[in-house]
Amino acid sequence: MPFRWIVMFAAAVPLLAQTPCEQLPTLSFPGVTTLSASLTDHVEVPGGRGPQQLEIDGLCRVIGNIEPQVRFELWLPAKWNRKLMVVGNGGLAGTINYTQMLPPLRRGYASSSTDTGHSSASTNDGSWALGHPERVRDFADRAIHVLAVADQAILRAFYGGAPAHSYFNGCSQGGHEALIEAQRYPEDFDGIIAGDPANNWTRHYAGGHLWTGLAMDGDAFMPPEKVQLLATKVNDQCDLLDGVADGVLTDPRRCQFRPESLLCPGADAPTCLTPAQVGGINKVWGGLRDEHGDLIYPGIVPGGEGGTGGWQNWITGLTPGKSAHLNLGIPFYRFMVFNDPEWDYHSFRFEARDGVASDVDTTDEKLGALFNAVNPKLSAFKARGGKLIQYHGWSDPDITPLNSIDYYETVVRLNANGGNHGLRDTKEFYRLFMVPGMQHCSGGPGATQFSMVGALEAWVEGGAAPERVIAQHSVPGSVDFSRPLCPHPAEAVWDGVGDVKEAASFRCTIRGR
Repeated sequence: MPFRWIVMFAAAVPLLAQTPCEQLPTLSFPGVTTLSASLTDHVEVPGGRGPQQLEIDGLCRVIGNIEPQVRFELWLPAKWNRKLMVVGNGGLAGTINYTQMLPPLRRGYASSSTDTGHSSASTNDGSWALGHPERVRDFADRAIHVLAVADQAILRAFYGGAPAHSYFNGCSQGGHEALIEAQRYPEDFDGIIAGDPANNWTRHYAGGHLWTGLAMDGDAFMPPEKVQLLATKVNDQCDLLDGVADGVLTDPRRCQFRPESLLCPGADAPTCLTPAQVGGINKVWGGLRDEHGDLIYPGIVPGGEGGTGGWQNWITGLTPGKSAHLNLGIPFYRFMVFNDPEWDYHSFRFEARDGVASDVDTTDEKLGALFNAVNPKLSAFKARGGKLIQYHGWSDPDITPLNSIDYYETVVRLNANGGNHGLRDTKEFYRLFMVPGMQHCSGGPGATQFSMVGALEAWVEGGAAPERVIAQHSVPGSVDFSRPLCPHPAEAVWDGVGDVKEAASFRCTIRGR
């Protein structure tokens, strides 16, 4: 039976439409080639647990295409809170993100999403890119921008006025889209949320997806029981480094666990690791380096390896060669880099040899300028009053959390401009929140249930910069514990007195101060 949502609106204000819903297709909007619009109180959309039915009073559902073929939906509630929320995608996109459109709609937002210029049954499918550079450009750079422009025009026509505020919220590929917007299209949104961003795209696909996937391929493959063994031993050694025994590493960079301590003394067994498995773990944690030993892309950090959202899904897979890293990495190289559907990922050249460039450099040269959102210059976004909140799970087994820290610190250094106020000036418009124990975008042993939307609204609309965001960890039927998330480089430190299950017992501080 389909799920039903009864949609409620907070702080909603009825407005008279300048153009009735059904007449919107008669108008011309920037770049829009086809448009349909229907007024409804019942919408059925795809969902992970089956179709979801929305019962809503007076929803104008707009479906359209922006040239060349960027498909989108924009949902316009009758009781509008005067705001727009565009939501991002995951993986290699290819579908409208209906699931993420629902929460803002229930709060009275006009809500929008795009397939980024191609249709695909799976976010792991890259075959749509072969021979279609315009689709690659839309996916990598352009789709969210043209959607924002079209959304604004449609909102003005329907409601008779522009939104008071426009926001973007995305994680993973959506985080990549978020930083593309802040860097290249700073006028599109007043506030942006970038979660676990794949912004250093070409390096992530080489050093994250392929390097990490191959590290656990073949003899290095670890079955689920060995992944759990690793998770347990990491926690045994490193959990208390933050002063609280909770199965969560507040800053995994302080963990110096060595997998060699788990080497089998003899034959392979479920309670120990083979030399190949130890070597694979060290590759995952060590990251990718070039032929000179220089770091190309940092590795995953210790902590949070267990569970279905941990290494078992992303890094090892249930059988060799079936990890999510490889499932995402291979299509990118086959259909966007090498234009060869039969390309064998084992042939990837991580290092330059005998005068032949590495495939890392080849990919950077071909697609780096299009895909990589690593420009630290955010002055245009800051100048127009934009606010950016970035977050990243410390236990993310897909996109290393060190990538977010590296990017944030390049922005801080640029803002310092030879002085000592880079962090202060950066925090005026851009804050990074590291989430201990969170895996990729959600889940994991930490306090991983939180909303950055309220924090962003308060910052953009009221000038209240987020000093801490409360996150929770739940078990069936109740909240197990809560923690404050702190703006980097601060972290949550227990006061040594209060209940360790309560966020009020922790203060945000920079270690050593």
